[in-house]
Amino acid sequence: MHREREKITIGKFINYYCDGISCALGEFIRLDSEREENLQQLLSEQFLTCQESETLIEYATLKNVSAGVGELNIKVQDFGMGIKMLDRYNLKGREIVSAKKYGQMPTSSLVGGRTMLDIESLVDYNQSTLSEISDFSARADVPLAINLSSDLEEIGKIVNFYSLSPAEVLESFGFLDRECFVYGLNYLDKDDQKLIKTYNKTCVFSPQDDGERGKGAINLFNFIYNQLKFGFSSGKCYNIDMFLEGKLACLNTSNLMHEGGLIGVKQILDALSKEGHGEVEIDLSDEENLENILDRKVKLEQKCMESLREKTKEIARKIKEKI
Repeated sequence: MHREREKITIGKFINYYCDGISCALGEFIRLDSEREENLQQLLSEQFLTCQESETLIEYATLKNVSAGVGELNIKVQDFGMGIKMLDRYNLKGREIVSAKKYGQMPTSSLVGGRTMLDIESLVDYNQSTLSEISDFSARADVPLAINLSSDLEEIGKIVNFYSLSPAEVLESFGFLDRECFVYGLNYLDKDDQKLIKTYNKTCVFSPQDDGERGKGAINLFNFIYNQLKFGFSSGKCYNIDMFLEGKLACLNTSNLMHEGGLIGVKQILDALSKEGHGEVEIDLSDEENLENILDRKVKLEQKCMESLREKTKEIARKIKEKI
């Protein structure tokens, strides 16, 4: 019997967290852990001028646009730089700035809710500072991005310091009552998953970045089974490919569970994109798979971005000259 084809609509991709500087430089410098630490030190010492930082952020933004991203949260060094690029390329989303700079946040960054503060590691902040950031976020209505853990060692440090699990720390300081998303989920146990679900927070996965850095693999099936909200990000990876993020999440889960077909195509599409500007209607049948569907969409987006290629090459040349 002939089976009626199902039509689905997918919009432009959402990249929940892109580290702009690492994304731009990672193409030219292999960012292992030691070099990553050196890079952060150089950035703190104003190794890059404001104009050079802006060039890198623009390059990272262009990579996202060329990859079909329509909503981007991009990590920047200075307030205002990310919003400038989002406006220039007609992107939805927010700029992300380290929460360590919350005291320097200009009034202009509070307008429109387009700036987020990033707590990169719970062990880098003392209890007093976390309380101040939480209070500031509530007063100024500033959203947050929060890294729960990078590895098991960091979770051990968090538990030893706070006598609480990572999600319990967020709850105790009131962060789960604020607008926020959480990332660094590879080692999140089931109790913490349930707590995150209670507050209906969005979980953000970066499978490609995690894989390159040896951070382990996320069992996405547990998050779907427990009905948590989730999305995908490129993290510090220089290769912006949101389709690959979703595909790797499926592969990792299948490997962990020793069984294929655990996650439906539509669930991944819903997490990667949303209906809106740039939406594309695609027929979905048993013969179609995630790779074929999104490969066609990416090619379509790249065709639309032909006019930006020369500008992208020009910025890449500037970066090469600097490093």
